[in-house]
Amino acid sequence: MRLPLIRVRWLAGAAIAVAVEAFLYLTYQAHEARFHWFTHFFVGGTVALFTMTAWVVLEKRPVRLPALWVVLGHLVAMFPDFLFKFGSPHRHWMDVFLAHLTSHFVPGRNLTWYAIFLLALAGHLTATVRTPSPGAQSFSRGA
Repeated sequence: MRLPLIRVRWLAGAAIAVAVEAFLYLTYQAHEARFHWFTHFFVGGTVALFTMTAWVVLEKRPVRLPALWVVLGHLVAMFPDFLFKFGSPHRHWMDVFLAHLTSHFVPGRNLTWYAIFLLALAGHLTATVRTPSPGAQSFSRGA
């Protein structure tokens, strides 16, 4: 049995995303991984989900490789940590990277970001489900 090309791409994108996220999680082991990795994952993922939802609503079609969008959002959110590894101390201007510093201090911390992430995911899935799939024909009365 052969998988359609679109499913192969989706599965490949998901596998790459999981591998990248596992690597990123391991890089945070010396810096309270559960706290830092999850915060930036939820913030970046939420922004990616909002962006993908806007795309779906405006373009009337789903995005390609959605898991990679979430990884990209995560990488943007954690970019100051790459700078930190190369000797640049954290500064408040780094909040331009999806509130990199401020995101750690919201009330409820990761639980709050998790709830926001889940709401963004629900919104994205709802928008995607309501979007006709490519190649689907619309049937109207009297046609």
